[in-house]
Parts: sequence; structure tokens; C-alpha cells
Amino acid sequence: MARERKASIIDMIKYVVREGILGGGPSYKCLLAALLLMTVYGFYMWIGVQHAPIFLHSNAGGMILTGMNDSVPWGLYIAFFIFWVGIAAAGVVFGLAGYAFHHEGFKKIAVLAEVQAIAALVIALVLIIVDVGRPIRAMILIPQLPNFPQSMLDWDFIVLTTYLILNIIAYVYVVKKQLSGEEPSLRFEHLFILVAAPVAIGIHTVTAFISQALTARPYWNSPLLAPRYVATAFASGPALLLLVLMMAEKRLGLKIDPDVYKKTVYVIAGSLVVGLYFSLSEAQEVFWYTTEPMKYAQASVLFFGKYIWWVGLLGWLWIILGSTAVILCIIPSVRSTRAGIAAISIITIIGVICEKTLTMIVPAFTPDPLGQVVGYTPTPVEYAITLGVHTLGFLVYAILALPALKLMVRHHAPKPA
Repeated sequence: MARERKASIIDMIKYVVREGILGGGPSYKCLLAALLLMTVYGFYMWIGVQHAPIFLHSNAGGMILTGMNDSVPWGLYIAFFIFWVGIAAAGVVFGLAGYAFHHEGFKKIAVLAEVQAIAALVIALVLIIVDVGRPIRAMILIPQLPNFPQSMLDWDFIVLTTYLILNIIAYVYVVKKQLSGEEPSLRFEHLFILVAAPVAIGIHTVTAFISQALTARPYWNSPLLAPRYVATAFASGPALLLLVLMMAEKRLGLKIDPDVYKKTVYVIAGSLVVGLYFSLSEAQEVFWYTTEPMKYAQASVLFFGKYIWWVGLLGWLWIILGSTAVILCIIPSVRSTRAGIAAISIITIIGVICEKTLTMIVPAFTPDPLGQVVGYTPTPVEYAITLGVHTLGFLVYAILALPALKLMVRHHAPKPA
């Protein structure tokens, strides 16, 4: 059989546009249209909050439309920023299994982990822009002297943008290779994973270091914070990938090695156990022998819902759902079926959202450094803006994933005799 013509980067871009935007059936086009509409609506709401005097000629905007205030300056945006940084980092599990350990099943779908990392980082970075207000303010995140070596914000910007660039390069390279009917070279696989793996761990570690550097927030002053971030991310990230793979199997006829599901469920179970253990360890330290009244008060917000009842509810939901997912992973009749794996993945994602978002942010600000109790509850405007940012990321995910998935089906289809 004649070898396919080598594809150029222009060919790759045309293919992604044709298959990711113009391709797909009516239901796919309706999905893209719905995501685009929600993104536009979220962007409009953000303009109303941040730029009403300029664009809408109204004084009705401003941060007063959100639930944030001087005492609780981080809210829904930063909470989900933390979650999606974890989702981006955890995709490296598939890359390690495929590129470092040469598992053919994982290598076949590793490009989907790169798509997930790109989409997750788009959500995370846009949430930062939304949170700081005007896009020009994001310039303060760019490394600059004399702050650079000491500023955790600068280091976070470096690792996030580096990881985004690495995954874009990997996606372009793999799709271009598969369009040419070739496999990625071993040299590329080894070099990519050698650089990307430590950066993937770094993006969530440095994100945790930003919180740990705030000495007036004893709730975050724990050496377990960064490991806890990484542990729970390595549960939710692979869980999301499994759900996408199951949808691809059903809609596109993609054949996934059953060993991929089996080993990924083991990763999810192990990560959840470590995350739950860290939560238990922190609770034991706080309620048994801490000498810091502020830290005890902040932990009481999480575990007992003091001042803010719904935070306590989310905290216990993480314990309950995380434990439930671990138990389901242990039962062979559950973890060996598609329905069981889907249930484990959904429960895991919801549980980690409970653990890694508002329960990570709100308790540290309650009470504030002056001892005042200033509660926080997201407003409908915040929900709308956050949803709009998420739909932008999902739009990127769909547009990049569909062409890659179609190439997987074509590239790995049985050759005619």
C-alpha cells in the first residue's frame, strides 16, 4: 500500500478546522452552537461586572455584583481555577504510561490527554483573567524584576504557560504524524515526557505554594497542601478522560484496550485513598493538638459548617463520595463494567470538585485576620460568568478532540489483508 503524503502544519490546521468545527453530525453542531452561545453570554455578564461604565455606559457594574468582598477576595473563579489546574496536570498519567512505559493502549490515546490539558489550562487561565478584572491586569503575572525570583505568582505563570505550550506542541506533532500515516518517534515521546512530567506536577505544586505563602491564613499553612492538591487531581483528571473515552467508543466506534480502563481505575482508587488520608491527617492535627485558634476556627468552617453551613456540607460530601468511589473500585463486578467505571468516574469528579474548590478557598478567609465573620456565597452573576468560561474550555476540548479521535479510529483500524 502506498505511503501517505507527509502532512504539513497547514494541512494539520485545515484538518482540525474541517473535522473539529465543520465536521460532525447535527447533534455535534448543535453542541458547538450551545457552547458558543453560553460562552458569549458569560462574556457579556463579565463585561457587565468589570466594564459597565465603559461599554454599557452604566454604573450598575462592579465587583459588588459578586459575593466577593474585602475579607473574601477569592471566590468561585479561583476555586475552579485550582480544580482545572489539577485536571490539566493529571493528564500526564496517560503520557507516562504510553510514552515512558510504552503501553500500547495508553500510547494510542495519549493525544487525548494533551487535548484535555490544553482545554483545562484555557479554563484556568481565563478564570484568572476574569478574577483580576481587566485583561491588562494579567500583565502583573508576567515575570518581571525585581519580583521574579521571589514571586510565586510569577512561577505559577511560568509553569502554566510552559505546560500549555508543551501540550500544544505535542498535539500538533502527533496529529501531523498520524495524518501522514506515521507513529510519533520514540525520541519525541521520551523528550516530551521527560520535560512535561515534572512541569505537570509543578503546575499544581506551585499553585498550592501561592496559598501556603499567605501567612495570615493558617488553614493553608500545611506541608500537606501541595501533595493533597496533586493526589486528588490524579483522581479527577483520569476520571474525566475515561468518560470521554467511553463516549468516543459509543459515538465513533473507537476501540480502547480494556487494560486502559483497568489500570486507570487503579490510579483513581489509589489517588483517592491518598487524598482521603491527607484530609484525615489534617483533621487530626487541627482538632487534637493545634495551638492556633484561627486555624481551629477555619477548620470548623470546613468540618462543622460553622458560619457557612454549605461549606461543611461540601466538606463531608468529599469524604462520603471519595470513600464511595474507593469502595466501588474494590468491587470487581463494578470496576469491570462500563457502567460501573462511568459511575466511579462521575462520583470521583463530583467528590474532588467538593474537595478542591470552595472548601479549599472559603474556610481560609473565615473569620478574616481581624476576627470578623464575613461570609461568602456566589451570586448568579458569578455562576453565569464561571459557566461561560467553562463552556469556552469545553468548546476547545470538542474542537481539538474530535479530529484526534477520528484519526485514532482511522490510524488504528485493522489493515485489509
